Amino acid sequence: MNVTFEEKDALNALLTIELNPEDYQPKVDAELKKYRSQANVPGFRPGKAPLGVIKKMVGKAMLVDEINKLASNTLMKHLEDNKIDILGQPLASKEQDGEMNFDEPKDFTFKFDLGLAPKFDLNISTKDKLTRHKIEVSDEELEKEVDNNLRRFGTMLEIKETENDQDTVKGMLTELDKDGNPLGGGVSDKETTVLLEMVKDKKTQKSLLGKKVGDKVQVDIFKFFNDNEKVMASTVGLPAEGIKDLNKTFELDITEIKRFQKAELNQELYDQVFGKDVVKTEEEFRTKLRENLEQYYGSEAEHQLDHSISHLIMDNHKMELPDEFLKRWLIQSYPDNYNEENIDELYGRESDSLRRQLIMEKVVADFKLEITQEDINDVSIGYTAQMLRQYGMGNPDLETIRYFEQKNREEDPNYLRRVGDIAVDRKVTDQVKSMVTIKEKKTDVEAFYKMIEKHNAEHNH
Repeated sequence: MNVTFEEKDALNALLTIELNPEDYQPKVDAELKKYRSQANVPGFRPGKAPLGVIKKMVGKAMLVDEINKLASNTLMKHLEDNKIDILGQPLASKEQDGEMNFDEPKDFTFKFDLGLAPKFDLNISTKDKLTRHKIEVSDEELEKEVDNNLRRFGTMLEIKETENDQDTVKGMLTELDKDGNPLGGGVSDKETTVLLEMVKDKKTQKSLLGKKVGDKVQVDIFKFFNDNEKVMASTVGLPAEGIKDLNKTFELDITEIKRFQKAELNQELYDQVFGKDVVKTEEEFRTKLRENLEQYYGSEAEHQLDHSISHLIMDNHKMELPDEFLKRWLIQSYPDNYNEENIDELYGRESDSLRRQLIMEKVVADFKLEITQEDINDVSIGYTAQMLRQYGMGNPDLETIRYFEQKNREEDPNYLRRVGDIAVDRKVTDQVKSMVTIKEKKTDVEAFYKMIEKHNAEHNH
């Protein structure tokens, strides 16, 4: 057996494995004898068929299997023993000499193309300057949050008569003919609900004020729904293309009128927002809301700093990759996702992801960072809590979070891998934070989000 490694350039290499019969034949013979001892061949007693018969039956298949296994094992062992860091997986080389003939034992040569990981040094130091925004919660922002909670825990009251654009009207719509009578074969008795504020045509909105349950009002259906054909089609039960054929005059038979009433600043509201008896006065309520806002915006600011670090490590490390090799590897490994037609378009995203992974691995290796079970557990709890909030659960208690966290571990085979990736990302981000210069900058909420919006527009997020 002979193994040779040839660097084509800094990012590409050719590994050649030469096998002769002495390398593989003993194993092939042993496997044939093992097969023979278990084979049940017609015309012979079990395990007693001549070896020549067995060779004719399965000899070539076993030869191919053993040679391929030997070549693969030799390849991986050589990479491991010589600490050759590759990207993707080895590919059968374009320099391979045609198809192999396995009809008889002889010398075999395997050639593999390798994509080599680039060698680079970390380029991160105190010269790199980043900003941690300290978002100040203004009195105006606090009042908005108070009002949000008053609305959140408000109620809908049934009222007798519409008075302003905050009232909601529910009724049945019927299409009318030119004489103001129900149109034969037209739309009839279609239920709808509308907040008067949402009716943009002022004349139509005014016609709905001062009305009671049981009143009938003629409306221009197009103005009533602000010319939104999708909403109109859904309400009247017609395809969108049929909307233009409707008569514009409809009758709205009012069946219900409701008005939204905000909650009051009292103990019932305080208990609904923070739990029973956590706060007992309006002053404590406002103080607690301000603390929550400061905590939330502090988390947002830290998230923005983490995002800046992600950009920094990419901007500071512009290493090259074995692009053509990696394109071949993606096409061969994931044919459902990549092909010759789309690889150039999709490769940029994949190469950026790989570069980032290489940088993170470099930070982990250079600083000997370790991900402990405690790190995994902390991230898992936080990740689960975030998912529950996204599903609309507000502020789930710890017992609920732990229940779903354990459920995810047991039912999702990829869950711990995702959590592990997040844990590594956080560890690397914290390490980079300790290496760069971070200056605090006071800002208000509006200026902070304008900055985020501008950044996202520049990076097409």
